[in-house]
Amino acid sequence: MAPSKSSCNVTIERSFIYIPVFDTSMEQLMFLEIAALIVAFGTIAAVAVWTVATGSPPTPTSPRVRRAMLAILPPRLPGSNRGRIYELGSGWGGLSRALADRFPGQSVVGIELSPLPFLVARARNIFAPKQNLTLQFGSFLNVDISDAVLVVCYLSPDVLVKLRLKMEKELASDALVLSNTFGIPEWKPVATGAAPDIYRSPVYLYERSGAVAATSQDRVAESTNGPTA
Repeated sequence: MAPSKSSCNVTIERSFIYIPVFDTSMEQLMFLEIAALIVAFGTIAAVAVWTVATGSPPTPTSPRVRRAMLAILPPRLPGSNRGRIYELGSGWGGLSRALADRFPGQSVVGIELSPLPFLVARARNIFAPKQNLTLQFGSFLNVDISDAVLVVCYLSPDVLVKLRLKMEKELASDALVLSNTFGIPEWKPVATGAAPDIYRSPVYLYERSGAVAATSQDRVAESTNGPTA
C-alpha cells in the first residue's frame, strides 16, 4: 500500500530588519557647516592672539595703496647690485609679490611673525612662485637687515619706534625706507604720497642718511632755540 501524501500548508514568515536610512547629503552639509565654523573661529582667534602679541594686526595692503607705494619709488634702487629688499611684517604676501614683480633682478625678503598670514603667503608662493621672493617666519627685530637697499613696512607707531632704532644702527646711509600710513617717528621723509582710496592713505619715503641728518639738525635747533610751535 502506497503511503498517502499528507497535504499540509506550511506558512513561511519572512522577518524584515528595518534599517533607518539617513540623508547623506544633509549629513555632509552639516559637517561642512561645522567645519567652516571651526575654521572661522580658529582664524579669528589666531589673528586676535597674534595682534595682541605683536601689537599690529596682519592687515593686507590694498591694491590702490600698493600702487601708490610702488609709484613713489625710484626706477632704480641705490646700491641695488649689492643688497636686498625687505618687507618687515609681510602679512599675506601681496606687497612682497608686487615688489618682486617691480624689481625682478632684486632679491625680496618678506618677514612675518603671525602664523596664519605667513602660511597663506607661503602657499601662494608655492603654487604661483616668484623666483626672487623669499618668505621667512619670525620677528624682523631679530633679523640683520644691514644688506638692505630698501625696507618696506606697514606697522603701528609704537613698533616703528623700535624699528627706527634698529635701522639707525644697521642700515647703510643710502638705504631707502618706505612706510605705509604711519610716518617713522623723528625722521623726515624725502617724498610723500597718498593712495587714491577712501582714507587717502599716506605713504612716506625716507633715505636713511637724510632722515637721520634732518632729525639731528632739528634736535640741535630745538636745544638751542627751544621747541618750535
